[in-house]
Amino acid sequence: MLLTASLGFLIGIPLGVVIHRGGFCMHSGFRLALRGERSSSFFAYLLALGIQLIGVNALAGSQLIRVPSVPLTWLASIVGGLTFGFGMVWAKG
Repeated sequence: MLLTASLGFLIGIPLGVVIHRGGFCMHSGFRLALRGERSSSFFAYLLALGIQLIGVNALAGSQLIRVPSVPLTWLASIVGGLTFGFGMVWAKG
């Protein structure tokens, strides 16, 4: 459990810094898309989501990876949601 959390921070913090410095904001991307305006953030999000969906399913279908079914852990979900919410408020998102 400690290893998983450590790896999450090891990957998550640099990713957050890059996303922050790059100005990638899903909130503004969705807001612009819902208003009918062009949003490169929204299209980048859709592209990343599509690549992930196709890639993971293709790898799982060819049995190169195994996608486990992990049970829901309530405490981790609550802590993760609160951490995400705090980060959104802190970033004024």
